Amino acid sequence: MCFSATASFAAAALTGAVGIATLQRTRRLRDVPLASVPLIFSAQQAVEGTLWLGLRANPEKPANQILAAAFTGIALVLWPALAPLALGLAERKRTVRLLIYALIPVGIILAGYSALLMTRHPYVPTIVNASICYISGTPYPTGGLMAYVLCTCLPPLLSSDKFLRVAGIAILVGMVVSSIFYYEGFFSVWCFFAALASVAIFGSFQSRSVPADVVA
Repeated sequence: MCFSATASFAAAALTGAVGIATLQRTRRLRDVPLASVPLIFSAQQAVEGTLWLGLRANPEKPANQILAAAFTGIALVLWPALAPLALGLAERKRTVRLLIYALIPVGIILAGYSALLMTRHPYVPTIVNASICYISGTPYPTGGLMAYVLCTCLPPLLSSDKFLRVAGIAILVGMVVSSIFYYEGFFSVWCFFAALASVAIFGSFQSRSVPADVVA
């Protein structure tokens, strides 16, 4: 995340607590992947917080490259494959579920491409304008970015669950804000906005755990 190690660790603590609370409210095994999303965001923020400390102490430290690989691996490999799968499994309406499932092959192909690209051109982390910028030897293709947005933003926006749609809006707004105001640290800042969507995911499971007569 941009700003500081403290902010990253604070985000990690918040999303970690939200993740634990969310998992405690799961009633179906198929909901576990989506309920685990806040915990993955927490791990990602913790990785970047540690990377902040490493870059401040010694930019040339080898461990920084390992942390950068972990962060970008979650961002570029895990999320496009997991997002449509997790949201598809949790979706209760069959028609919507099938629409979301249609994005899974796109996400898997994109994840494989990203992994190959990262292997050939590892991302090097550096601090630029109060955010961590991840730089590789080759630009990420425009088509890949479009597919990435499709796989990560569209599934929650398609969801029949109002809380998950709010999460999708938060992720989409974060993408726009990050691309306009934090271009150098785009993925870093966007992942922070996406982490905030964890609260909406918790809201979804919380609403499911409340008995219908209480809601009425």
